[in-house]
Amino acid sequence: MDTRFDWQGGIAAIRKEHRKIDGKWLWMQYRLMAALAAFATAAEVIMYFLLQELRIPKVSSTVYLLKYLVAPFAANLLLTLGAALAVRSGLTETQKSYLVSTLLAVMAFVMYTVHAVFPALSSLFIIPLLLTVVYGDQRLTAYIAACCVGGKAVSDLLLRWDPSRIKVTDSVDTLVDFGLSLVLLAVFYGVCACMILMEQQKHEASIRLEQERQRLREESLRDQLTRVGNREALRQMFQTMEADQSGQRYFLAMMDLDDFKNLNDTYGHSQGDRYLRALGQVLLDLSKGETASFRFGGDEFCAVFWNCGPERVEQLCREIQRRYAAAAADCGSRQVSLSIGVAEYRRQESTEWLLDRADAILYRAKQNKGSILLETN
Repeated sequence: MDTRFDWQGGIAAIRKEHRKIDGKWLWMQYRLMAALAAFATAAEVIMYFLLQELRIPKVSSTVYLLKYLVAPFAANLLLTLGAALAVRSGLTETQKSYLVSTLLAVMAFVMYTVHAVFPALSSLFIIPLLLTVVYGDQRLTAYIAACCVGGKAVSDLLLRWDPSRIKVTDSVDTLVDFGLSLVLLAVFYGVCACMILMEQQKHEASIRLEQERQRLREESLRDQLTRVGNREALRQMFQTMEADQSGQRYFLAMMDLDDFKNLNDTYGHSQGDRYLRALGQVLLDLSKGETASFRFGGDEFCAVFWNCGPERVEQLCREIQRRYAAAAADCGSRQVSLSIGVAEYRRQESTEWLLDRADAILYRAKQNKGSILLETN
């Protein structure tokens, strides 16, 4: 069915907005990486001049600048550029979030390894882990948690960028501190996972509520017997037509089952309902892309056509008659024909006048039962 008459668009709109938010957060994550890299560089420059002022040279100025300023700056710059390329690439949003989050975890690893003489900097691993919570992806958060825990373990056990760094295995205290830091990272991951779970449940609840709201709205716009649109749905379709400034042509076809009153009087209303449902199903099957169908009242139905000219409209009306004749043959031994009158919508005229014109054309069509009468001027 055409999107202008799509009653299920609310859920798709919600998911689209969520994807937009994830896209915005991806850019924010990239900017945070750049800011973190700039802050680390600025802090190291300040530390260099502070050490010089206090005359506490750790190493020679050249070695210090190369080892603690140029090398980490170059690594962080490459990681930030990689993140910039990732967010601008043609990858899917999920792939981008994994790649940028991984690069941020690597940045935390670089900064911690270079400055591991300060144990408090192990908290750097919390940053990439925390930033994944917004995506609401348990797998992503678990993956980054594994990267952070593994990265810290590798840095503590295998790397000594700063020669003055105390080895983890030097004492029981340092070994216990190492184990506790990994446990705390794991606990923090557990907290993040619980937060994601709660957000997912809230999201799913909002989706269910929106689905129920859409279902109720759809039901309020459908005829209960035939399942085509009701008078309120037709009114909304008319509003769309009146608001459309594209110059697109619209046609309104009014259709009526011939001698339907006699059918009800002779065979009963339950038999008559079978014919109504048969026509409703035919109209529903054809209500795709260029047609929307409605029950106007009793045995009178109507259809709105767009994106087509008079010849196509007449072709569709004949297709409705043909399919209905085949469906009606299964409803009972009595054949009930279908008459159709079609009027084209004129700009600036009221839809009430359009209805009156189409109804008058239908009345003329019923003089020759089972005919189609089209007025386009």
